[in-house]
Amino acid sequence: MNHTGNAPFSEIAQPPQRLPVAFAGVSLWSATLAQPEAVIAHWQTWLAPEERQRAERVTRPSLRYRAIAVRALLRGLLAQALEQEQAVSPASLHFQTDAHGRPSLATPFANGAIRDFNLSHSGDQLLIGILHHTAPPSWQRIGVDLESLQRSRDTARLAQRVLCARELRSLEGLDHEEHQRRFLHYWVLKEAFSKAIGAGFALGFDAMDFDIDSASPPRALALPTPHRPGDWTLQFLPVGPSFVAAMALGM
Repeated sequence: MNHTGNAPFSEIAQPPQRLPVAFAGVSLWSATLAQPEAVIAHWQTWLAPEERQRAERVTRPSLRYRAIAVRALLRGLLAQALEQEQAVSPASLHFQTDAHGRPSLATPFANGAIRDFNLSHSGDQLLIGILHHTAPPSWQRIGVDLESLQRSRDTARLAQRVLCARELRSLEGLDHEEHQRRFLHYWVLKEAFSKAIGAGFALGFDAMDFDIDSASPPRALALPTPHRPGDWTLQFLPVGPSFVAAMALGM
């Protein structure tokens, strides 16, 4: 199945770009949310009424345009992935959410060419991961997370809340820049896993323990019950020098 086209975005100057990934049945896309107003106005016609209403409640124009772009880019990429088995337009897609608010495709698009999807955005940058039906059956969920290295945050205080004891020890003695970079590598892994299973902060981030020091891809050493570390495949993603991103694949 070919997922390399950009048909829904053929008329814009900065269409989504596919990121390299070595896993069969997985596609990852990076896109900018900073698009011309004419593009945003067109994309708004793709949105369902409830999506437009949510966007209209955002009073600041730049943030409202960003909210529209997130939903439109998601719709366009999902429609592009589905078009191999049926003619699908971005506006025709229907979504449903689980108890934690995690979205998935609804009938008649559920259980088709797309097994799962997830997204994350930081500033004007968007990351979308799509798990296609051609992926190994051991992968039923995908989670992605993207974080900017330029964003100001108190990583020292946040680390005390979300890192386990071993991870915290690995931050000792680092200068501010390296502390932030290493913390964010832990953070995007925890977020990607949590988003994959749709649990959010209720999961207990300090109950996860990730190894990011070996030459091989990152791996989970401990996960909250009943999740097993060996069931999950993790990878940092090539999203440029200003961002850190990770993907989690599993059950």
